Amino acid sequence: MLRSLLHRPVAVLMTTLGLCVLGLVVLRSLPISLLPDIAIPRITVQTSWPDRSAAEMEEVVVQPLRNRLLQVGHLTDIQSESRNGSASIHLSFSYGTNTDLAFIEVNEQIDQISGLLPRDVPRPRVVKANVSDLPVFYLSMVPKDDTIGRIPVDRLELSEFARSVVKRRLEQLREVAFVDISGLTEAEVRIRPDRQRMQALGLSDAEISRALEENNIQLGNILLQDGQYQYAIRFASRLQTVPDIENIYLRLGGRSFRLGELAEISMEPQIARGRYRFQAPEDIAPGRPGIIFSVRKQADARLFSLQTSFAELLADLRTQYPQLDFYITNDQSDLLRVSIDNLLTSLLYGAGFGFLILLLFFREWRAPVLIALVIPVSLIISLFGLYLADISINVISLAGLILGVGLMIDNSIIVIENIRQQRRLGLPLSEACIQGGEEVIRPLMSSALTTCSVFLPLVFLSGLSGALFYDQAVSVSLALGASLLVAYFLLPVLVRLSEQKKETQVAAPSERTDKWLEGAARTPYARSVDVVLQYRWPILGLLVLGLVGSGYLLQSAQKELFPPLTRPGLEAVIDWNEAISLSANETRIKTMSQDLKATIDSMQLFAGEQQFLLSEWEQEINEARLYVFPKSPDQLGQLGDQLADWLQGHYPEASLQMSPIKNIFDQVFGAEEPPLSIHLQAVGERQLPEPGDIAPLVNYLRERDLVPVLPVRQEQYAVRIKREEALRYGVKYEAIYNRLRTLFNENQINTLQSGQETIPVVLGEQQRQNVFQQLEEGRVNNREGEPVPLRYFIRMDREEAYKSLEATRNGLAYTIRLNQYLPGIEVEIRNWVKKQNRLSVQFSGAVYDNERQIRELLVVLSIALLLLYLILAAQFESLLQPLLVMLMVPVGIAGAIAVLQLAGESINLIAIIGMTVMSGIVVNDAILKIDMMNRLRAEGHDLSVLIHGAGHRRLRPILMTSLTTILALAPVLITTGLGAELQRPLAWAVIGGLSVGTVASLYLLPVLYSFWLNAVNRNR
Repeated sequence: MLRSLLHRPVAVLMTTLGLCVLGLVVLRSLPISLLPDIAIPRITVQTSWPDRSAAEMEEVVVQPLRNRLLQVGHLTDIQSESRNGSASIHLSFSYGTNTDLAFIEVNEQIDQISGLLPRDVPRPRVVKANVSDLPVFYLSMVPKDDTIGRIPVDRLELSEFARSVVKRRLEQLREVAFVDISGLTEAEVRIRPDRQRMQALGLSDAEISRALEENNIQLGNILLQDGQYQYAIRFASRLQTVPDIENIYLRLGGRSFRLGELAEISMEPQIARGRYRFQAPEDIAPGRPGIIFSVRKQADARLFSLQTSFAELLADLRTQYPQLDFYITNDQSDLLRVSIDNLLTSLLYGAGFGFLILLLFFREWRAPVLIALVIPVSLIISLFGLYLADISINVISLAGLILGVGLMIDNSIIVIENIRQQRRLGLPLSEACIQGGEEVIRPLMSSALTTCSVFLPLVFLSGLSGALFYDQAVSVSLALGASLLVAYFLLPVLVRLSEQKKETQVAAPSERTDKWLEGAARTPYARSVDVVLQYRWPILGLLVLGLVGSGYLLQSAQKELFPPLTRPGLEAVIDWNEAISLSANETRIKTMSQDLKATIDSMQLFAGEQQFLLSEWEQEINEARLYVFPKSPDQLGQLGDQLADWLQGHYPEASLQMSPIKNIFDQVFGAEEPPLSIHLQAVGERQLPEPGDIAPLVNYLRERDLVPVLPVRQEQYAVRIKREEALRYGVKYEAIYNRLRTLFNENQINTLQSGQETIPVVLGEQQRQNVFQQLEEGRVNNREGEPVPLRYFIRMDREEAYKSLEATRNGLAYTIRLNQYLPGIEVEIRNWVKKQNRLSVQFSGAVYDNERQIRELLVVLSIALLLLYLILAAQFESLLQPLLVMLMVPVGIAGAIAVLQLAGESINLIAIIGMTVMSGIVVNDAILKIDMMNRLRAEGHDLSVLIHGAGHRRLRPILMTSLTTILALAPVLITTGLGAELQRPLAWAVIGGLSVGTVASLYLLPVLYSFWLNAVNRNR
């Protein structure tokens, strides 16, 4: 085929151009995302029951729900956390479960049990998440500061502007799917009765509530016919404004009174339970209250199109509303931008070093120019393959293309070098192009298949890893296929066109063979191989020792899912462990920010409860979550130490959980989970173990230099009704309960429909600083309407209870979290628990997930090696020769592990992918060399000629491909930034493994081939 195509260059060039045009066309329609759009096999059920304790939430709501949800199919784990007034249940499913069907089934189970829950419990909200549901970025909107002070902005007006203007304009962008929001100030209508006048008129709170209910009804529509015309008559009697409520009339003692005469009625902000603040680098004051928007894009949208549209909208907002500041934070698209930069850098360095290497070896410019042309052509054709495979451009698929660039360069170098060798042997240009391509196409195809056989099994990883790396395996395979087609069909045509010379007389085959074989035995490389062959057995012993040593290093090396990445800031979760108010919470953070202003550049504060619908975390009023950014990246560790020291010095009872800000990989793979969680349960009891039973274990862990994070206990007040006194004085329990809610401005008696907004109507009192005095002076009416002191009927007890209650599928559990892990600590804990007759223990944590992922990956690589053997056996028509090639893989991996250890890197997913890439290159070199040995053996040459001849023909391409790859990756080791850190383990693995693997291909492979050939000769 190549012979016919070589003489039809126009057809080849036009076909290639057509494929490139198709690739460029589909590039405009390919979705651009952070990660592949896959379903995360997790569903969260969120429920609320305002003003209820965590224990009541667990017993009355969460436990029945949890027991019911255990019946959902494909469920692997279920955990719940109950807090005061809210709870969440997290369901984990086996990967491959249809989350849409699981979502429907969860809702059905909730519907079936809803009748058994208290009537005032809102229906639980079910949230399922895809990768596309993760926020792309956050937009913070805060009022500006002028030169004198903060510009006064009405919080209700700002919230309405955020909800009806900014949120809508964001969601009108074609690429945006949903905008979540927090930091809003909600409105409520507050009715404060004139108690003296109400008492004089004998008017109770219940009568006010009844008057509102009677005047706030919707009568609906009727049809009125007038001759041939028909009209729709609407009766509008709903309350819509504050004056509507003021103009409600009550009939008392034969007189009519407006409600506005008996009570003060006003529209006010609701009592805040949470707030968002943003501190910009230019701020003097420690944080301005603002509103934050969480932006999620459409699954099939192009991320960069979203960025362009959003930038235009943001510029418009800043122009139209100069009194507001808008800041973008937590932009997760940085990873995608880094991946694209890495791809461009790989192209630049690959082409650059390929140019230099070829210039050094060939001392001419045509071959480097051809490689610079062939690589982008292969990439564009690969993009067309991505379109056909329905794969988006994302971090994973780009990583596959980045890995494919190096292999593209290798294929081009091998083909060009082989054509040049044929020219040096005396073949004319056309015949050299044909023979050069035909001679290496079989080993190149085998090399491509073997590399694909290493990558494709990644698809069979369980869980999210397999789904994510499906894109990488396919993109690598497409890159290899495109590179192979271009190298075989296009490159010889381009070489022939670029080197048009007169045809020369073809030398006889024997003359050509004798010519280069005679020179091969006299090269320095041939003499060094002869020295190695004299010490075959000692070298074989060193090989075995090296493999054993690498196995030990692999066993003892630190293993993790992803390499540690430098993050721009810290995420700090503070629990003050005190029953403080929201304002006190904010004041403490302001003080801390002021004290650390020399180090803090900017900060986001989530104080108290938040309003996100799709929030991954919950917190209470006395908790705060900070995203803190230092003035310089070098100060990140210093900032963490200062924050911890400040908290310990000012509020030693507070607890702090601090970690680098999470990226999208952390969110998808659940990296927020601690290394080890210990779940202790009381055997045969439904209650948590007593703290005294756990104390010896906690002390033991601290003796092992571990820092256990324990469940938090806090003080709270329990209000109990004195039933006997209430019965004696004729006071209804409901009246006492409603009066208490009124005193604390929590007694919602109706709603006000204002446009599309439903505003609660609350019956309340003037709030005082001393709550106990307010309870002391409060009154409640008995059945005769006479006021009686409220203090007669209530008792307030101070008690200590757990702030949150956690449970597994087996029920309530006392959970101890360890942020450090010691190998074998589980065995020690189990032995301790066995001595306790009343306790049982379970373990979970990131350690188990990471080990499982790495273990599965090693199993998959073993399967890949089996496929590699099968492919090589089919090519070589031998059962033993493939083992010679495959032995190069563990040798290269041994070098990679040793270099990773010397560089201080862990064994992680990126490093293993680097080993995979390295294995493909090393195998490629070995295949080419053994293929040439077999060709010479078929011509009847002896062992010395086989080894020297194959070494002479393949030395230059092996050195060129190895040097090109190593030099292309070397800049990653000396550069900084997110991209370099993400690729550094891969670079170390490839450089270390390829350095050792190249030496093995040049020297160890001849030794192994000599053993194999001697064994074959003896068996004849």
